[in-house]
Parts: sequence; C-alpha cells; structure tokens
Amino acid sequence: MNATATDARFVQVPAGLISSLRRALANDRQPMEAVNLLRQVGYEVGEAVSQALSGHLGANGGDPGQLDADAFWGGVSDYFEGLGWGRVEHRRLHPGVGALDLVDWIEAGSDGGPAGCHVSTGFFTDLLGRVAGAGVVVMEVPAEQGRSRLLFGSGETLGDVYQSLSTGATLEDALGRLES
Repeated sequence: MNATATDARFVQVPAGLISSLRRALANDRQPMEAVNLLRQVGYEVGEAVSQALSGHLGANGGDPGQLDADAFWGGVSDYFEGLGWGRVEHRRLHPGVGALDLVDWIEAGSDGGPAGCHVSTGFFTDLLGRVAGAGVVVMEVPAEQGRSRLLFGSGETLGDVYQSLSTGATLEDALGRLES
C-alpha cells in the first residue's frame, strides 16, 4: 500500500495478530471489557485508516467527498480487499440505517477472545463519523454464514434497533418499527 498521500504509516503484519490481540485482551478480563478495549483499539486507529482510505479513493477516482455512493463504497471495498481484510458490501436497509456486510473478513475468522468484529466496529465508527461529519454509531448484528454485518446510523436510531432486537425481534421487524 502506498501511504505517501497521507501521514499515516502502515506495515504488514501476520493476520494472526488479530486473534493474538483478541486472546491477550480477553485474558483475565470480563468479556465486555475485552470487547470495549478491542473497539477502542479500532477507534483509535480510525484516523489513520480514514487518511489512507481517502488517499486511496483520491488516487483512484477523485475527491472522496464528491464520489457517488456506488463509487465510494466500491473504493472502500477495493481498499480493504487490497489490504487483505476482505470485501465490504454496503446496503441501505432503512432511510436511517445502513449496513456493511463484511465478506471473508479477516477479523471474523479470528479464533480466541471475544467473538465478533470489534476492531472493525471501532475503525468503522471513526471512519463513518468522519465521512458524515457527525457522530455515527456502529453495531454488529448476526449475519448469514460467512459474513459479518455492521449496522450504522444515529445513536437514537440504532438504540431503537438494539432495543427491538433485545426483545427477540428480527432485524427486519426492528427496522420496520422505525419511523421513516
């Protein structure tokens, strides 16, 4: 990866670093404490990811702020695939809720530590907040086999989705309960 367009520096590390990080942070901690630490790690590297992604998008299609949604999300997927993370598929599930389906995602296959894509949740929270110019909440929800799914939207909207899901509603029902 060429990081000359930004101040962000990237190095290649073995994919096993993620499972090692998950195991190390889970050691002698409550599960939610480990999850929160993993998300914090992701969030803290979000600025560097955002800078590098902006450089990638700029080099491959123009000003990231001026790209249409298809070009933007296609560039995001190309970027993460090029780094070896996997493919990102964007879906608009509701006017206030988007979804990122993470396909063949390296973090999803990590063994050890708390299950889930917590580092990715963190850096997508930072990244999407920067793109939107406002706070964006990202939460992981169950997905079909071979995928991880991150929902994103406002805190209030995703709070409503979470509340519905926690009472046993399906994602479709939870989204149907939202006001448009």
